[in-house]
Amino acid sequence: MSFFSFFHHYCHHQRNYVISWHFTALIFCMLSTSTRAEVSFDPIFLDQTAGDYIDISRFNGKFRIPPGIYASDIYLNDQLLGRENVTVREKRGESVICFSPALANLTGFRTGQLSSELQNALRQESNCTALESLQPSSKAQMVLADMRLNLQIPQAWLNRTARGYVDPELWEEGSNALYASYDNSYFKQDSGRFGSESFYSKLGGSLNIHGWMFRHSGAWRWSKNNGNSYSVLSNNLQRDITSLRARILIGDANSSGALFNSFMFRGVRLATSEQMLPDSQRGYAPVVRGIAQTNARVQIRQNNALIYETTVPPGEFAIIDIYPSGYGGDLRVTVTESDGREAEFVVPYAAVSEMIRPGSYRYSLLMGTLRNQNLSYTPKVFQATFQYGINNWLTGYSGLLGSGDYLAGLVGGAISTPAGAFALDATGASFDDGTSAQNGISVRASYSKFISTTNSTISVAAYRFSSSGYLDLNNATQLVDFHQKENQAQGLQLNRPQNRLSLTLNQQLGENGGNIYTSGYVENYWGRQGSDVQYQLGYTNRFKLVNYGISLNRARNASYSETQYLLSFSLPLGRGSHIPYVNSYTTRSDDGITTQLALSGVLGEKDQLDYNVGVARENNGDSSGNISGSYRFRNTQLKASYAKGKSYRSYTAGMNGSFVLLPDALVASPYTGDTQAVVQAKGAAGASIEGYPGVIVNDAGYALVPWLTPYRINKIAINPTGMPLDVELESTVKQVVPRAGAIVKVNYPTKQGNAVLIQAQLPNGEALPFGASVKTEDGRDVGVVAQGGQMYIRLEETMNRLQVSWGPHSRYTCLFDVNLPEKTDKRQRQFQRFNTTCRYPTPVARQETLAKAVR
Repeated sequence: MSFFSFFHHYCHHQRNYVISWHFTALIFCMLSTSTRAEVSFDPIFLDQTAGDYIDISRFNGKFRIPPGIYASDIYLNDQLLGRENVTVREKRGESVICFSPALANLTGFRTGQLSSELQNALRQESNCTALESLQPSSKAQMVLADMRLNLQIPQAWLNRTARGYVDPELWEEGSNALYASYDNSYFKQDSGRFGSESFYSKLGGSLNIHGWMFRHSGAWRWSKNNGNSYSVLSNNLQRDITSLRARILIGDANSSGALFNSFMFRGVRLATSEQMLPDSQRGYAPVVRGIAQTNARVQIRQNNALIYETTVPPGEFAIIDIYPSGYGGDLRVTVTESDGREAEFVVPYAAVSEMIRPGSYRYSLLMGTLRNQNLSYTPKVFQATFQYGINNWLTGYSGLLGSGDYLAGLVGGAISTPAGAFALDATGASFDDGTSAQNGISVRASYSKFISTTNSTISVAAYRFSSSGYLDLNNATQLVDFHQKENQAQGLQLNRPQNRLSLTLNQQLGENGGNIYTSGYVENYWGRQGSDVQYQLGYTNRFKLVNYGISLNRARNASYSETQYLLSFSLPLGRGSHIPYVNSYTTRSDDGITTQLALSGVLGEKDQLDYNVGVARENNGDSSGNISGSYRFRNTQLKASYAKGKSYRSYTAGMNGSFVLLPDALVASPYTGDTQAVVQAKGAAGASIEGYPGVIVNDAGYALVPWLTPYRINKIAINPTGMPLDVELESTVKQVVPRAGAIVKVNYPTKQGNAVLIQAQLPNGEALPFGASVKTEDGRDVGVVAQGGQMYIRLEETMNRLQVSWGPHSRYTCLFDVNLPEKTDKRQRQFQRFNTTCRYPTPVARQETLAKAVR
């Protein structure tokens, strides 16, 4: 282990190696994070237990970064950009951090503002051009202890990018891999003379090859009475088209349902992927425009909360990267000039789902055949939709949908005003299959508004009217199917909505007053009497530790009517991370009153066990009980439940999880996910992944990390607690930017060797000098002598002898053989220790050392 590696390990892993470093350790920690100071150490400040003589001369002078290539996190003006290899070279006795074209692209450095000579120098990476030589006000500083490069560059020298932007060059296709997931459940019920027994397994899989992803979803069913069958739910092939910010899909999928009703199809779809945009460019938010007289600070507040702050140069400015915030709330903008003057203005902010940002667009093109429509024929279908943000207050959209004898066209717009956001569109449909012909129109209007003065949210208020001749795609295909069939026993009854009104409201009653909410709809149909009505009205609040709520639920249609009242509360039984909760639900309906009381919680160091125990009193007066739980192992999760009532009992058991097969590894996990990473850390079995309970590096050195966010920077950190002491991670944090559905392999290099604490002394009994260098026979630095002649060394199997050097130009040297005690436990949790004597190579060296070093 080199001198730097040792102190980096000490300073940042903070393990107690029994050695008391005092002031010196603090200084070395500072040295590991600084590249500027010219320093000189006075041994008088060191603890005298370090020995009679101390050699720290080699630590004096300017600290230099060892030349080499460092995989570093790149921070620009304190904002993380990504990870890049950084080259450090030595020029005229000083360390130079090379500012490469890759770093220029990553940071958005305006190379066009450089002279032609400097541009040529930057392109020739062999020159190792320093950032400071390109732009004197800039600064680059390497923090070796964190493997981090801090860059400070004036805003005038940077291309403006949206917050959260990640260069598509960093998006990773991932490894060629096979992924499979499973969710199995067994069910058995006995109810008097009747019983049932069944098994259900939902299976998923993906084969990723060079950016192409083949996806499969299916289900296998078995029952005692009906035998077994396998159903294919979907098969498709997907791939990103980065230049279009879109994704192509070939196979089975659902349409988006953004403008037309969603349907299942088999075919080809090309559609923009909003996931590829930075979070600050997704959804709807207005562009904030203004004029600054001087270098000014711009602050944007929404509902009295500061959501954005930046500085702008004199002149007109436009802020385009405000994060979307639900259904809005007006933006209050404050511009503070350099001389203290302030100007304020308000930008209206209200949105409906159809609205997108000014200048942005969405599109979707698909063609294929309809699936799972319960039809006797297979209709062809095509659909095209387009949305465009015209300006802050207007979004236009249109679409076309067709299937054989049916064609529908849609046109509409969404408007943001101080009074709220409105959307209005009209769909015209024409149907003619040779047997009958119908034409009609459907008009839809929607509204949303957040009222800050009363803290009220009208999430969705929508009304739709359809004329008697209007058919949607489902109605049209059913009618064709009806006409194609012969010997119909009765006429076809289509569910064709005439009017529909829906509403969702939410009202906060002050800080402690709780929350009132309501949602519901009313709808009637052509050719049918009466209306369908469904609504919910509720209130929730908290009293000390108790959460409680009450709600009314009403549903009514032509053949069914029911009203339910629900009272619920939840109470923690104590404080802490593993405390159980008592939950109660009381329901009153037309059939009577039902009450449930349950105790639930999680247990285990990694929350691997969850449980629920409950009792219930049914509306007929009978009592019942149930118990359920699951346990998460390293490779899978098991679950089971049991319920018993007066006239029945039931059992369930299940298992779920996933695995990934790579060319060189097979990794299993209790979790399932879409975008994942396979961590490789050879020899680090037992280490865990931060933020993912139960994700542990297995004996082969692999772990499967689920739920990565595609097109975003994901930090994956390894916690070394639990891994063998004879293994050291060269780095514990890495970053990946996966594409959607990718399985990215992340390698954490490790060093394996015996962790040893050595106590060595000179032949005369004196301690070795503090600060002396410890090297292998071939001259590799592996450590440094601490107080009292102690050394912490990670010994490789080939290390049979070590040498200790000190004094000017390592003039004085002694040697000792490595004789380790035999290990009894491969995964021991303590250092090995041994004492030895460091002997001089020759009698002459001994005499010279004693004569000059002891003085």
